[in-house]
Amino acid sequence: MRLEGKVAVITGGAMGMGLATVQLFIREGAHVVVGGINTHAGSTLSELCKDGPGKLVFQRCDVSRESDIADLIRRAEAEFGQLDTIFNNAGIEQPVTPTPDVSADLFGTVIDVNLKGTFYGMKHAIPALLRAGGGTIVNNSSVSAFANVGGNIAYAASKGAVMSMTRVVAIEYAARGIRCNAINPGVIDTDMNRRNKDRAADPGTVEDRWRAITPMGRMGTGDEIAETVLFLASAQSSFITGVGLLVDGGRVAT
Repeated sequence: MRLEGKVAVITGGAMGMGLATVQLFIREGAHVVVGGINTHAGSTLSELCKDGPGKLVFQRCDVSRESDIADLIRRAEAEFGQLDTIFNNAGIEQPVTPTPDVSADLFGTVIDVNLKGTFYGMKHAIPALLRAGGGTIVNNSSVSAFANVGGNIAYAASKGAVMSMTRVVAIEYAARGIRCNAINPGVIDTDMNRRNKDRAADPGTVEDRWRAITPMGRMGTGDEIAETVLFLASAQSSFITGVGLLVDGGRVAT
């Protein structure tokens, strides 16, 4: 088990990529504190993760509120004695919108969750990781930090900034036993992307377009993202820090 005895915090862990990662971490022996705003989904996690050796705790957490993130980190140390890794996963989409039509409120909401939420996660995880003698941070950025198709200026701005913050923290703490990396998913089969598809004028063509811009010709899965997060969170990637690992089916290579 690649995370046996480790303690992890995963934000946005009740659904989608976060849920797949929670389930994998539990199977790999980690004790996981899950933060999320969907308390109904959070209440089902124990049943979904009952087959793994790791233990699970769910706590309501709105990542746009710094106090919620601080409480989540404290919960991990109180329940399990330490923190070894955090996956700053929670995020929201931006409805496809021409840039002049993006309101200040929409832009601010996306930044509050995707960017500030990741900042708060790193800010409060770092002291806990240092208390444990080191550890790992994995941030959920996006292929939109490198390439996109337009109509998502707030989302792309937030995810590009997550990549920049990842590099800053990697440099600051490389000599102190903390590695900080990011994943950069392409089009993944999640509720978030389904919502974007359903908003489209012609939803039937959206998946065709996604496949057309992805050389592998399909959407990725939550399990594929989870395996990538596990790699970056575990000793398998012990000499890797400051990178944004593309999980995009070859999209940026085109």
